[in-house]
Amino acid sequence: MKLCVPVLAFPKLLCRVASYAAETRFSGSQNIMLWIPTKPWRKVTARLKRRRRMRRGARLFLFGLIIFGLSQATVAPDHLLDVQIDRITQAYQFDFVNWETEAIVEEIGRQLYQRTLGEDMTDQQDIVRTFLEQQQRIAELEREIRRIYANSDSISTDAVGPETRLAILQAAQRDIIYQVETILAQQAEVILSEQGFTIVGQTVPPVSFRLIEPPTFLIISPRERIERQQTLNLKPGLNDAYREEIEAILDQRGDVSSYVTNIGGMGSYPAMVIRYGYMPYLADVIIHEWTHNYLFTFQSNMAWGFVDNPRLHTLNETTSTLVGEELSRELILRYYPEWADQLPPLDQKTGQPKPFEPSEYHLTMRRIRQTTDELLAAGKIEEAEMFMEEERQKLVEKGHNLRKLNQAYFAFHGSYALSPGSVDPTGQHIRQLRASSPSLKSFVDRMGRINSYDEYLQWLDEVGIERASE
Repeated sequence: MKLCVPVLAFPKLLCRVASYAAETRFSGSQNIMLWIPTKPWRKVTARLKRRRRMRRGARLFLFGLIIFGLSQATVAPDHLLDVQIDRITQAYQFDFVNWETEAIVEEIGRQLYQRTLGEDMTDQQDIVRTFLEQQQRIAELEREIRRIYANSDSISTDAVGPETRLAILQAAQRDIIYQVETILAQQAEVILSEQGFTIVGQTVPPVSFRLIEPPTFLIISPRERIERQQTLNLKPGLNDAYREEIEAILDQRGDVSSYVTNIGGMGSYPAMVIRYGYMPYLADVIIHEWTHNYLFTFQSNMAWGFVDNPRLHTLNETTSTLVGEELSRELILRYYPEWADQLPPLDQKTGQPKPFEPSEYHLTMRRIRQTTDELLAAGKIEEAEMFMEEERQKLVEKGHNLRKLNQAYFAFHGSYALSPGSVDPTGQHIRQLRASSPSLKSFVDRMGRINSYDEYLQWLDEVGIERASE
């Protein structure tokens, strides 16, 4: 048996090499040998040890870089806007996935097990009218209760009566809410089918909505310009204290303006529509939200990319507003003619509803927006914000309930270019495009296929509509 006894605990590999060299030198004349390393061998092994230490150190460094470096890359700094919004609003965020899941399951059940909606059309119309009357009374009681508590420093027994009547009325309304939703959906589908929004005789997508309180809505704009930067749905009915808390924390960043507001509806499916006792508004919102659903049937940025594109977002909202105006009018004239005197007259040239004349309030808001845009364009951010707050206080003194007026406020309301207070020419351009189209459906279909704002501008040029210089 060959035995190698390395001195100074040399590595095994080096021992084998030395043993082989010794055996070759002494021609195998000894079975047991003691090999004492020479100076060159000691240098070689020292160099190998250093290399092993360097490789081990490099591996440890890379391991640490992977573990700690990637963790730093995946955990965003606290000052990033997305992180901060999520942290601030976590307790108030609307659970859209849960709501949508429950609503779809309920919708399937409604289709499978349909309830009685009344013996004839007159019965159905009376059910809707009952709902409208109930909602008007509910709104009155809610205002009365708020007024009682606003004028009392402690819990007041004066509110007991109104609160009891409110609870009874709300319970009665819940008993008919299914019929109201279904009846109005069917009536809207009749109007839409006559406009050609059908496939094999079926309105696509089917009109489906829930009369509920929609989520509150957080919108964020950069301070240096008015633009919809980010949005988030929050729980319905969020009170002013929570809204102002969220806004104050976000505004402390110094680079954004925030605003939490109510909305009249949401284009989910089923859509969410606020309960309202004024039929022209209710019908408008139902068809407005359906139009959002219809636009989602297109494979285009107008359908799927408009949320991150402020210009496409304005086109999407303005188109939905125009369709809501036009077809809600048809629905009311056919089924609820007692509301006809609340509708705007028709334009004899275009056949479309005439825009409402701007009120003093709308004209004031238009002036405030124009001045604010000018100040922001000149880089006078603080001056613009002071100006908006001063104007807000003046409006409050005149009786307008305006909790906040800032860049985010205008970024939200600026998406609705058909508003009488809008400074955006998009509203007028959309009306002209509709008037130049052979039908409402052809207008909406072309709008639904748009992928970029440049395509929209090309459409304006094609029709011969003069547009503002970019």
